[in-house]
Parts: sequence; structure tokens; C-alpha cells
Amino acid sequence: MDQAKPLEGPRVLIVEDDAVQAFLIREALIGSAFSDVQIVGTAAAASDMLTRWTPDLLILDLGLPDGDGLDMLNIIGVGGELGIPVLVVTAEADPERRVRALELGATDLVTKPFNLLELGVRATRVLHTHTHLRAADVLARSLAQELSELTEELELNHSMAVEVLLSALSLRSPQLGARARRVGRSVHQLAVAVRLDDVAAHLGQAAACHEVGALTLSDADVAALVADDPIAGERCAIAGSMILADRHILAAAAAQFRAPADSFERQVQRLAAQMTAVCHRFHVAAHGSTFDITAGVAALRQPTPDGLDADLVEAFVEVCVPATLPLD
Repeated sequence: MDQAKPLEGPRVLIVEDDAVQAFLIREALIGSAFSDVQIVGTAAAASDMLTRWTPDLLILDLGLPDGDGLDMLNIIGVGGELGIPVLVVTAEADPERRVRALELGATDLVTKPFNLLELGVRATRVLHTHTHLRAADVLARSLAQELSELTEELELNHSMAVEVLLSALSLRSPQLGARARRVGRSVHQLAVAVRLDDVAAHLGQAAACHEVGALTLSDADVAALVADDPIAGERCAIAGSMILADRHILAAAAAQFRAPADSFERQVQRLAAQMTAVCHRFHVAAHGSTFDITAGVAALRQPTPDGLDADLVEAFVEVCVPATLPLD
């Protein structure tokens, strides 16, 4: 009968220059089911071994005849290039060096003289801890990738929904459709101007939807809205909030750009409304029978009951107005 081969245990490399200590460590590991155990006595021999063989665990003495074990930890430990779990076994009396070993990537540390049973248990725990951390890291990366893909899918769906609404608005009223896109582009520019680059695209997309409520209004209300009638604007805001509430939260806030700033609980929604208000007022005033930038700027600086954010107005005048073209 063929004799069954023994199961192979985890691979361990012991870096210890004291032959007696190395023997005791090896005995402790074999007694804890570590069957593949290699021993070297110098840092150079360990480096050479690691180029040809990758252990699952490394047992390291800090005081080596040809180098400092701390230097090896920079490369070998979990924070280094090889990422191998390391159990430091040392007679170091200096607590700062022991702490430094843990900071450099040692998973655990045992001081000499040690108990054989304790050393075996510590080595097993180090190996299991590393395995669990590695599995958790893989899972975290996988979840992060899935979240990123879901976020991209949601953003794509939002973008498609916004484009459909804007296309429908342009069919209902070319003037409102054109104004919506101009306001959206200006809000994007304004967000960049005030260093909100990360959310600029989202704010611009939201602002472009600020008058999609017109899709539900009568022809008379749409005509009044083109002329920026406040009553028609209120009706448009209510309808727009209802249309957008479940599709795009920021766009729903932008549709309420005539509302007081303190009526929005979240800062990003407040920004969407305030930026939309600034850009809307400019484009209504500037795009009359003729394109007049001066009229647009004057409208921004004219005091009104609802008021505009002064800092946003100045940022818009300084950065966005010079980039505004008649057909924007």
C-alpha cells in the first residue's frame, strides 16, 4: 500500500543567528503544525532565500550579525514590498526598538526567553490574522469596485433622464430649452470658479433642469415664464420639484432657486439653488431682444427682495461673464 503523504503546513522562514534559539523556535513551530520550516542565520542569507522562496510567515531576530532586523522589516513586513507577516522574537531590552519593530510592519513580538507553547500559539495567531486581513482587504476592494460601478451607472441614468427632460423642454419652448442649457453651463463654470470642481458637473446638470416644470404648464404660463413672470415661476418651481424629486435631488433644489437660502437643509442643495438663481438672473437680463452683458451684470447687482449671494455674484462677474457668448 502506498503511504499517504503528510499534509503540508504553512511555510516558515526563521532568521536567527543563535543555533540553540533557532532550534527551539523550530520545535515550537513544528509542534503547532508548521511543517515546512527553514532556518538562516544572517540578513544576507534571508534576503537570498526570499528571492527563491516565499514563506507564509517569517520569524525574525532583530540582532543579526550582518545587519539590523529593523531594516529588513521595511521590505519584508506587511507594510513593505513583500508583505509577509512577521513575528519578531528578540532579547531587545530597549522598548523603543520593540515599538519601532511593530511600527515598521511586524505583526507581533515575543521577547526572549520565551515559552515554546506560547510561541507556537503566537505564530499561529499571526498567520491567521494576516490571512483574515488579506481576505478583508480583497473583499473591501471588491465592494469598492462594485460601489464605483453602481455609482457610475446611477450617474449615467441621471444624465440620461436630465437629457430627456431638456430635450422635451426644448420641444415645448425653444427659448426655455436654450436658457436652461445656458444656465447649466454657467453654473458649472461658477462652481469651478469657487473651487467646487468635484461637484461642478453635478451642479451644472442640476441647474439645467431648473425650469423643466414648464412641461406641465399651460401655453399662457409658458409664455409668461419665458418673460420671467414671478407667478409663472412659482408654478414652474412647484411642478419642477414634483417631476425631479425622485429623479435628481439637486435638480429639484435648483428648480426652487427663487426660495430663500435657509429653506434648504443640505449645503449642496443650497448651493444648487443659489448658483442657479445667479446664473438665471444674468441670462434672463442679458438675452433680451439683443445680447447685452451690461444688462445682465446690472441685474445681478440690483437689490431685490429675495437677494443673491454676493460672493457668488462677484465670482460670476469676474470669471463667468468674460467667457459668456451670445449663443451660449
